[in-house]
Amino acid sequence: MADVEVVVRDPGTGLFGFRVELGRDRAGSRMQARRGGFVTERAALAEYRRLCRQRDAQRPRLRLSDSVQTLCEDWLVGRVQQLQPNTVYNYRCLLSLIYPYVGRVRASRLSGRMVERAYQQLEAAGYSRTTLRTLHLVLGKAFSEQTGRSLGALKPRESDELRPVWTVDEARVFHKFVAGDRLYPLWRLLLTTGLRRGELCGLRWCDLEPDLAVLTVRRQRVVEDPTSRVREKPPKSHNGVRSLALDPMTLAVLNDVRPRAKKSLVSGYMFTGRQGQPLRPDNVTHRFNQLAVAAGVRPLGPHQIRHLVASNLLDLGYGIAEVAERLGHDPATLMRYYSRVNACRRRQAADDIAGLITPELDAGAGVLNAA
Repeated sequence: MADVEVVVRDPGTGLFGFRVELGRDRAGSRMQARRGGFVTERAALAEYRRLCRQRDAQRPRLRLSDSVQTLCEDWLVGRVQQLQPNTVYNYRCLLSLIYPYVGRVRASRLSGRMVERAYQQLEAAGYSRTTLRTLHLVLGKAFSEQTGRSLGALKPRESDELRPVWTVDEARVFHKFVAGDRLYPLWRLLLTTGLRRGELCGLRWCDLEPDLAVLTVRRQRVVEDPTSRVREKPPKSHNGVRSLALDPMTLAVLNDVRPRAKKSLVSGYMFTGRQGQPLRPDNVTHRFNQLAVAAGVRPLGPHQIRHLVASNLLDLGYGIAEVAERLGHDPATLMRYYSRVNACRRRQAADDIAGLITPELDAGAGVLNAA
């Protein structure tokens, strides 16, 4: 295969990238390097050939003399063009958690036990296992790509605790309480659609089609760096671009506050602050929790509404694909993170399977109990 054939162009961004095989590590695991975000094909090809020369010279352990912190920071610098700015910011924050424990350790001396001990100390300091599992994923990728070796640490176990989510009664109490709030249309839309907070902030009036009672999600607003700058970008994944059918009441609420001027309909944001500026996602969370406390319900943040919507739609009998489409998620992700089983459904499942497998015995037991 010619070198130029391995360089591909992303049709969405127009940037170039490639994937190169680096052989196998000591444990026999296959090693690859992926690079992307190159503005020109020539630049991508130059980097590809450099990695190939490195591989052919049988020098897969590239950065073993550097400290873990230097290795990770250099890895992030090389990903600036490939990753979204907010992703780089999140990765940097995650990796900074482990620097106090192993940041000064040379890569050649780092062991899996050191990393696992750091995870235990971070958990004792209050960090969740979900955060630690994400940290493990990012750290392992940075280490393997920079050194050609696996991290050698076991992934932190999953959390034993279920994510706290409102009950339907709490959602009803909150809805009733915010009926007079200036942002009531936003809160109602959140409760009935489970939109992400960034998606809510990014909605424009041109996304609403009143005649069809359809709202299209095309963008989101995210906080991307320590300066708290907010940037507009496409939804979180390709599943995030979607059209949502609205119930008549929610559509009527939106129509009541819909501007009449054509210019506002095309360019104006659907939800703004008192000065007419688009809302910030972090401010939406803060205001949501303020109202929740005032309403007498748990201030769990707006994201848990997605779990509430997903679980109750599944309980009502809607299919996984239908619910995943509404939430803008992959069906597998929906089942892993968003579905919950309530006590009534557990009892119903127990009775139904028993009645299906042993109908005669259950019928006899019912007669005896009646007697």
